[in-house]
Parts: sequence; structure tokens; C-alpha cells
Amino acid sequence: MAKAKIMPSIQAQAAIALMLIQLVHKIVREIPGAMKMGGPGVIGVPLFAGLLVIGILLILMKNKWGLLLGIVDGVFMIFQPIFVHIIFAHPDQNGIWWYPVFPWTQAVLLIYFCRLAWKDWS
Repeated sequence: MAKAKIMPSIQAQAAIALMLIQLVHKIVREIPGAMKMGGPGVIGVPLFAGLLVIGILLILMKNKWGLLLGIVDGVFMIFQPIFVHIIFAHPDQNGIWWYPVFPWTQAVLLIYFCRLAWKDWS
């Protein structure tokens, strides 16, 4: 008799870890910043934080569609600094012009590991 796997694959665990890091970042920095700035971010940022929570739970319940939510959030993370800092012309909270490199790095890693886990899903 085959032994049932309790934990998701290592690729899915990596995706969960990156989703968790991004969720904490949204809770600690992006949601308070969005509330302070106002505008569409007041709804958008908490919405994407919620998608991360749902995505993590789906992956833990062995549902690979949670990985798709991670990819969607990763794509949003790539465009979010462009929307906020270029289109809506809000300066970065820290006054550091290169700060978007951090969310872009997280986004690329999140998309990569979600895609890797999706391909490996059995």
C-alpha cells in the first residue's frame, strides 16, 4: 500500500514560503501605505493580500489552483510600483527610488516557484 503524502512538494512549499513573505510585506508595509495614500490601493492591496491567503490555503489543501493565485499576485507585484510611482506619481514612502527592485525580485521568484510547482504537481 502506498504511503499518502502529507506535505506538498518542495516546489509547492517554496511557493507557499514566498507567498507568506509577500503576505507579511502587504500587511506590514503596503496596506498601511495604501490607507495613507488613499485611492484604488485601499481596495486593491487588501484584495491581493486576501488572494494570497486563499492561495496558501488551497495549496495546503492540495489544490494546485492556489499556485495560479500566487502567479496572479506576482504579476500584480510587477506592475504595482509602476502604477503607484509612475502613473499615480506617489513617491516611495522611504524616499528611495530603487525600492521597487525588492518587490520585483519577490514577484519574479514567486512566479518562478509557482510555475515550477504547477509543472511538478502530481
